Amino acid sequence: MSARSRAYSLCTERQRGVAVIMAMLTVALVAAIAASVVAAFGFAVESLSGRHDLAQARWLARGAVDWARNVLADDARTNGNVDHFGEAWAVKVPPTPVDEGEVSGEIEDLSGRFNLNNLAPNGVTDKDAVKEFALLLENVGLNATQAALLSVVLAQWIDNAVEDPSAYPPGPDGSSTVKPLNAPLVSVDELSNVPGFDATTIERLRPFVTALPASPSRTMINVNTASAEVLSATIARLSLSAARALVTGRNTAWFKDIADFESRSYLTVDHQRFGCKSYYFLASGRAHFGGATTRMQVLLARGVNAATGNWPEIIWQKIL
Repeated sequence: MSARSRAYSLCTERQRGVAVIMAMLTVALVAAIAASVVAAFGFAVESLSGRHDLAQARWLARGAVDWARNVLADDARTNGNVDHFGEAWAVKVPPTPVDEGEVSGEIEDLSGRFNLNNLAPNGVTDKDAVKEFALLLENVGLNATQAALLSVVLAQWIDNAVEDPSAYPPGPDGSSTVKPLNAPLVSVDELSNVPGFDATTIERLRPFVTALPASPSRTMINVNTASAEVLSATIARLSLSAARALVTGRNTAWFKDIADFESRSYLTVDHQRFGCKSYYFLASGRAHFGGATTRMQVLLARGVNAATGNWPEIIWQKIL
């Protein structure tokens, strides 16, 4: 068999594999939605009002989230030591007809992103994290001076220290100053409240950052799902170009453990900060029913709380 034939055969097998996974996920999604609707039957009285379509759409969206929790729990049971984009949870489920409606869902890994709350774990500024975030800002296009300033400003916004009010600009009415939050961020959207973070900067950052729950220490980064920009910013002596080469190779053969990553990168990393397992995910469900459309987002933590084990715990949820 020629090289071209072998390549075609591998491509065909990969496409078949994706098709099988898609079929399995679609079945799982429909089953989760059915279970969700049955569980929500107690709210059926709401369907007697003019909010029938919206109520049904929300049930469907919640079903997509239940699907996500089941997929992640199953992944932990079958392959709990390694997470990567080649697994079933990373496959988006396209719009799928369900009774009179339509639903879709996806799961995003957040353990591969820079946790903004790492800038001040336990309320105390981490100087190393501040330097890393500045490098990430440079990696997304900011100049070094602006990046260093914004990194310090955000750390001061989150930490527990009482800052000099004059360090922050006047409020909209010119009579007061913008006061720092002095608490962990809950959402990346909160960056819009921080001086210096304009809409353009926030959108540049959005694919690379997250706001995970407060922790006494920095949350771990999954080297199998982190972008080149994040890896380069957080790992010493790893240039952006070298990180991109690692990511390209990783997408062909995932890192089986952190020792494999060190061997292939020729670098040594802190095993308390870097690994191949993910703990936080963002599940999104979108549903349409009748004349109503709704979206739901849920932050899930898996394997973080001993009480819940590998069953994903809901940290927060939003209906959009």
